[in-house]
Amino acid sequence: MLKLVLSNEMEIEINDGSTLFDIMVHREKYSDLWDQLTSENLKKVMIVTEDGDLVEQMDDLVMENEMSFRHKGNIVCHFYLREKMEVELLREQVADLTAQLNVHDGAIADMGETISGLAEEGGLA
Repeated sequence: MLKLVLSNEMEIEINDGSTLFDIMVHREKYSDLWDQLTSENLKKVMIVTEDGDLVEQMDDLVMENEMSFRHKGNIVCHFYLREKMEVELLREQVADLTAQLNVHDGAIADMGETISGLAEEGGLA
């Protein structure tokens, strides 16, 4: 038995033969896995054995697509992951920097208002 371990430390039982690029589960586990394949949870992903031995580990994955197939009378659901492309990583960095800049801009504006208020009251010499 293999387990998929996500960034939020959630462990989900997956089918033998799964890789980080092709996660396979039986249909009973479909919604458990689907709900957890978020951008945040795919920042660090591992496949481990039931004993906790590491099989594979990768960072910054994204779900490409999913498909289900009938195999020997069972429905097997495949979740295909891939590494984020450089442009996707750069977009995330730009978004993070923009958010940080907005916080700094707000702090600078607040400080400017405070200094202006002190100056008007004669509190600055």
